[in-house]
Amino acid sequence: MAPIKKSPSAYILMAIQGKPLAQSFILETYWGEVFRYVFSKIGQEEQAEDITIETFTKVFAKISLYDTSMDFKTWIIAIAHNTMVDWTRKRKIHVESLEVDFLDKKLFLDEPSPEEAFINKQDKQYIESLIRTLSPGYQKVIQLFYMEEKSYKEISQELNISLANVKVRLLRAKQILEEKIKSNPADES
Repeated sequence: MAPIKKSPSAYILMAIQGKPLAQSFILETYWGEVFRYVFSKIGQEEQAEDITIETFTKVFAKISLYDTSMDFKTWIIAIAHNTMVDWTRKRKIHVESLEVDFLDKKLFLDEPSPEEAFINKQDKQYIESLIRTLSPGYQKVIQLFYMEEKSYKEISQELNISLANVKVRLLRAKQILEEKIKSNPADES
């Protein structure tokens, strides 16, 4: 017996309930259209891809706010448009801070003192404990990308998910970790 095909609106409702399969369907279905829209405005492939990833991260974070009487594609494109506008505004600030970033990176290349090494070890343990609180899908993507240093393509093949899905999961996992760090900083005792 062949599996029952669901309508896009059924997948949208399932995504609102947080079902990963539905989120994958939405990502696969709308990725190309969102990317083409952003690329047509930006004209730079890498930046368009980053904005598309950020767009889907926002879509999944805010999907419970989606009004089902509105066309879903229109809703996603509106999010993409707003994300693109935000990116354009931030880009100007980013260009001005490049020199500072370079200096920061250069400073981190120096050998840490014993005290700094101890603090870094504690920070690493704290981050690893936070990673263990993530859902298994997010944990795996973080592990493969940061700890095993695999490429997006390798992760995509290993987890049998699309390249876009890998990027969105990684971005979403990083955002969740940032939220956890902000809301529950490591004990300083």
